[in-house]
Amino acid sequence: MQWYYSINGQRLGPVPEAEFERMVRDGMIRPETLVWRQGMKEWQAYSTTQPIAGEGEETETCAVSGKRYPKREMIQFEGKWISAEHRDEFFQRLREGVGQPMDFTYGNVGRRFCAKLIDGIIGGVIGVSLNMIVAMFVFGSANYFPRAAQGYSAQKQLLFQVITTPLGILVGLAYAVFFISRFDATPGKMALGLKIVRPDGSKLSTPRIIGRHFAEWISGAILLIGYIMAGFDDQRRALHDRICDTRVIRVG
Repeated sequence: MQWYYSINGQRLGPVPEAEFERMVRDGMIRPETLVWRQGMKEWQAYSTTQPIAGEGEETETCAVSGKRYPKREMIQFEGKWISAEHRDEFFQRLREGVGQPMDFTYGNVGRRFCAKLIDGIIGGVIGVSLNMIVAMFVFGSANYFPRAAQGYSAQKQLLFQVITTPLGILVGLAYAVFFISRFDATPGKMALGLKIVRPDGSKLSTPRIIGRHFAEWISGAILLIGYIMAGFDDQRRALHDRICDTRVIRVG
């Protein structure tokens, strides 16, 4: 089934059912959002397209999909209502220790900034140490800082830059891939009780970690506006989170 939807008066789509449900969970499709699919006579608010219960029948919101269903078609577990359609998915998440999509507490800007500062300090120490090692081979001295570098030939200075620039990129990438793939967080985020996950709480794949790492460059390149966006988003998504469809959640 293909869905169409309207945002700010612009009609978009089609998107498949699975993608549409993800947009509902992420809050992109709200109850008042106008939607349409084949079989509907006209565009309607999303809330009116939900399963219709019998006369006077009570409904509840599914903890997995965010849709409303008649209570008779649902089960209740620890205060949450789960539709029959999403029951297996819900309990599979519980067995795996993965949070439900509607259970997350998202990391705020202040906490994320402090985590980034810690990672920056760690990265700086690693970077300086590696640069000193490279300087030993290129200059014959570990002192590569500006005043000392003025005494080296232009060829050696260029060689130093050619080596250290890609090395720094690779080390930063390796840092992100190692820690996020293993712990779902960098050391800075672990120290602040944060994790990076997909919208459904699952782990990031290695390609997504790599993509997110480079997407952060975009967030920083536009006067840090990409980071500041997290303060105005209901799920605290920075620009690189939006690009790579990730979330930073609190776990402590």
